[in-house]
Formats: sequence, C-alpha cells, structure tokens
Amino acid sequence: MFQNTQHDDHDDDHHHYFIPFALIFIFAIVEAAGSWYTGSLALLSDAGHMFSDVAALGLAWMAGVVAKKPDVARHKSGVSYTELAVSIINAVTMLLVIVFVVVEAIARFKQPHQVQGLGLTIIATLGLIVNLIVAKQLHHQVAHHGESLNNRAAFLHVVGDLLGSIAAVAAGVVIYFTGWMPIDPILSLFISLLLLAFTLNLVRDIFGTLRCQIKHTIAHHGH
Repeated sequence: MFQNTQHDDHDDDHHHYFIPFALIFIFAIVEAAGSWYTGSLALLSDAGHMFSDVAALGLAWMAGVVAKKPDVARHKSGVSYTELAVSIINAVTMLLVIVFVVVEAIARFKQPHQVQGLGLTIIATLGLIVNLIVAKQLHHQVAHHGESLNNRAAFLHVVGDLLGSIAAVAAGVVIYFTGWMPIDPILSLFISLLLLAFTLNLVRDIFGTLRCQIKHTIAHHGH
C-alpha cells in the first residue's frame, strides 16, 4: 500500500514538472528566434528568463525526487540540502539575467534598435498564454504538496516570465501603433526591477535558512 502511494506521488511530481518544463523549453526557443526576427530586447529578456526557467524547473524536478528519499541530509527547517542548493542556483541565475538585460537596455538607449511591433505582439501574447498555463500547473503543485523553498524558487521564475510577457505585449502594442522604439528597453528595465525585488526576497529566505543552520551547528558543537 505504502509503495503504491509513493509511486503515485512520484508520478504526480513527474507530471507537474514535466508539462511546465516541456512548454517553457519549446517556447524559449520560439521567443529567442522571435527576438532575433523582431529585434526586441523585451522579447530577448523574456526568452532569457524562460531559459533560466528551464534550468530552474529541471533542478526543482530533480530536487523534488531526491528530497523524497528518507536518507537525504536535511536542514533543521526540513528543507533538504539539495533543495537549498537548487534555490541558490536559481537566485544566482536570475540575477545574471537581470544584469544582462540592464546592460543591453542602457546600450539601446544610446543606440535605438528598430523593432517589429506586430511580430513582437503576436509572439509575446503566445508567451503570455504559455506562462499562464505553467503558473497554474506550479500553483497546483504548491497547493497539493506544500510550499517548499524549492517550489517557490521555480514559481518565482515563472512569475518573472509572466511579467516579462505582459511587458513584451505592451511594448509590441505601443511600437505597432506609435512607432516609439524606446518603450522596448524601458519595459525591459521595468521587468528587471520587478524581478530583482522577487529574487532578493528569495535570497533573504535562503540566507535565513543558512543562518539558522549555522546557529544550530554552533549550539550543537557547544554541547
């Protein structure tokens, strides 16, 4: 009886991570190609976030499987060390993406790029639909299996994508109707600031968990 339940849980994890992983991986390639075709930085930044999501979801999937094993080393808070490591990798990846987008946006203010508004709007709208599907899947995962640091890290990436897609759609609409190109790097910077706030929140949680572990270790050795 117990073995069947464990197998079902594993299949459930497999299902809830596989669908978002596959959807995002496929659409990250579509957006990367679309950013080259349309010349949009907002779309390129969204593609970058999607590729970081692919890594985040793959690692979260792996950490979820590892964390189910009873012999896995755990932090005092109940978080497995694999999940903690995955969360740190996710946070670092997101910070690198943010830095890249900010540097590129500043360069575009100095030398504006021509962007195809209609193509950008169509691709970004499809990206928004994909991100809504993925966010729903991951929200279901959190609701049914509890909000682990690992699940939150993966969900954070998708929320970032959702914001990126909304901003990219807005940039496409503005460019299509007005031809005002600076909206593309402006919205890219806006996405980056929002993502930075989310990421710093995750970093704070990671440091809180690590600080708790250090105090526990010191107290343990003191005894």
